[in-house]
Amino acid sequence: MFPPRGGIPSVSANGTTGGIVWIVDYTGWQNNTPAVLDAYDATNVGSLLYSSPTSGAGAAGPAVKWSVPTVANSKVYVGGQYLFTVYGMLP
Repeated sequence: MFPPRGGIPSVSANGTTGGIVWIVDYTGWQNNTPAVLDAYDATNVGSLLYSSPTSGAGAAGPAVKWSVPTVANSKVYVGGQYLFTVYGMLP
């Protein structure tokens, strides 16, 4: 569910509803594989809403330790090795 040593969550919401807990699984830093962005229902963190793919379109960049998902302007930003990935609704 979470990286071996945990992760640093970010929380977003639409006012007082629609809360989402975002966390980056950065375990791939050891073998230079992509980070994985996970989204959980804030009212039940056992309910996974989204998990980014580990390859292909939508995959994040190579994982780095302690990456914190940043939420702004209806997008989620995930830092990686030498780059960052932006998640959000397509136009």
